[in-house]
Amino acid sequence: MNIVDTIEQKRAVLFDLDGTLIDSEWFYYKAWKAVLATYGFTLGSDLWLSELAGKTDSQAFEVLRSRYGFQADKSEVFERARKRIAQQLDEEAVPLMPGSADLINFLHQRKVTMAVVTSSKREVATYHLERNGLRHFFDVLVSRTEVVHPKPDPEPYRRCVQQLGLPPKDCLVLEDSFTGATAAKAAGLTCFGVQPHESIRQVLVVDRSFDNLHEVREFLENQWTELN
Repeated sequence: MNIVDTIEQKRAVLFDLDGTLIDSEWFYYKAWKAVLATYGFTLGSDLWLSELAGKTDSQAFEVLRSRYGFQADKSEVFERARKRIAQQLDEEAVPLMPGSADLINFLHQRKVTMAVVTSSKREVATYHLERNGLRHFFDVLVSRTEVVHPKPDPEPYRRCVQQLGLPPKDCLVLEDSFTGATAAKAAGLTCFGVQPHESIRQVLVVDRSFDNLHEVREFLENQWTELN
């Protein structure tokens, strides 16, 4: 096997949340599409996936304003989005991404430390993790609430690594967006892109790309078995 295809066994795996661990991108897309429609703005799925997914609300709003001329009161838009999302949460659960539970159990059995680094607020991230019965698997949760500069700034990942007490070389990041992958690489971490959409996967600056978490689990199992 070529040396560039191998990866040493990591002591920690750091998960992005939305679109990587939980299948929330379409959930939030549906909410934001409905809200923006009340302002006469049509939010297409391509725009959502390529430019807004993975960003904080403020970052996404700035993209809409500066690139697409969206003009509305920011606080009002956010309040409408909050109410819409709360309504959807009462009506439906946000499921795990395919392979999430399998990968988490695989890492847990191997005693690999796990963490979540997300641009969602802490209460939102905690809600999703607890509702899916996953919170206890993660030693560290770094959210939008704790940082001054969210992704794509490296601060969230640097903060997580510091809290774990591990050197960057011992950590592996799983990300689905350009924003998240940029943050991970800027923090000096090994990053795998996990993205089913080829057009987005091709622009991720990562160490290796996968379609889904099932593939990540299979790859890690094969690599780490050969190294042991």
